[in-house]
This record gives sequence, C-alpha cells and structure tokens, in this order.
Amino acid sequence: MRLAALVILLVLAGAAGAADAPLARTELIQRQQAGQAPFLLDVRRADEFRDGHIEGALNVPVEQLSGRYTALGVPRDREIVVYCVSGRRAAKAQEILEARGYTHVRLLDGSMNAWREEKLPLVREAGAQP
Repeated sequence: MRLAALVILLVLAGAAGAADAPLARTELIQRQQAGQAPFLLDVRRADEFRDGHIEGALNVPVEQLSGRYTALGVPRDREIVVYCVSGRRAAKAQEILEARGYTHVRLLDGSMNAWREEKLPLVREAGAQP
C-alpha cells in the first residue's frame, strides 16, 4: 500500500513538473494560429525588441521586471511564456515572476536564437534594421 502511494506521488510530481517545461516553437506557432497563444513576455532590451520580436509579445526588459511585473496585467495563474536571445535572461525572469506568485511560467525552447535560426516570423518596429 505504501509503495503504491509513493508511485502515485512520484507520477503526480512528474506530471506537475512537465506542465512548465519549455514550450516548443512549433507548439507556440500552432497555438497562435488557433487563437490560443499564451501570454508572451520578451525580456530583452527595447532596441533588441524593436529589431524583431514574436507577434503579440510584450517587452519588459529583465532589468526592469522586478519593478514592473504588475504592468503585465495578467492573472498569476495564467500561462506566461518568456524569451530573450539565448534563454539566460528569460530564466532569470522566470525566477522573478515565480517569486512573485506567478504559477505557470515557461521558457520558449531555444529562445530567440533558435527562432531566428529557423527563420520564423518576426515583427519589426518602424526604423529597425532588417
């Protein structure tokens, strides 16, 4: 009986951890096309954001996130997908948000480096370099 309970707990713990695994780029695109995109948070600098970002993303540089996280305007249980260039700043942003009670924060698998490598669509702001 104890062994069965332990196995159930381990399975549940594994399932909970899998829910916040990095989001695959292909899954993000499919969800965007279906109108079911998660909240996207780009934590790069403003100039990097203007140079090309994923459609629908909000830009809050990671250095400002601690003071501006309430500006996200999303419930703390909403899925948030964070990205930067390589994933380092996104991981820091994930820690910041989770420390403030956000419960479903995921990283974009490969971040912007992988997105650009696959030549996936980007939105560029006026005046940005091609």
